[in-house]
Amino acid sequence: MAFRELDVIFDTESPPWAPQYEAFLRRALVALGAEDWEVSVTLTSDSAIQELNRRWRGKDEPTDVLSFESEPEPGEDSRPRAPRGKGCYGDLVISMDTLVVNGAYFEVEPQEELQRVSVHGFLHLMGWDHGTNDPGEPMLIRQELVLTAIKETLF
Repeated sequence: MAFRELDVIFDTESPPWAPQYEAFLRRALVALGAEDWEVSVTLTSDSAIQELNRRWRGKDEPTDVLSFESEPEPGEDSRPRAPRGKGCYGDLVISMDTLVVNGAYFEVEPQEELQRVSVHGFLHLMGWDHGTNDPGEPMLIRQELVLTAIKETLF
């Protein structure tokens, strides 16, 4: 199945690992059954994501990833749903600053944390959610299964 559209946007100059990251994102979408999505992924700074977090979630602080779903389902709950067919599914915004801090905290390389938050954001776009960060949460289990299946070195 062909991808409809995947845009990867860097707030600064594209890094040398940009092609590998885009290939990873495409594999992640295939692993999630979302090959026909239209989605954008923006890699940005803490200041930019903090503004988005304040504006859209009322939280005046940076975060690692924000997921902006297009056309949310009415009355949605925390149950996962299958990809919704063709159409624009939304946007991910990832703070590279927070990603580096979180990677150090979890003792993983930045590339691994980038992969993790990317899959995490895609799962949110699919309708998955989690109440805690407990590794036993179904969403986080699914996230790690996808990562194990498609992990690779980016940079």
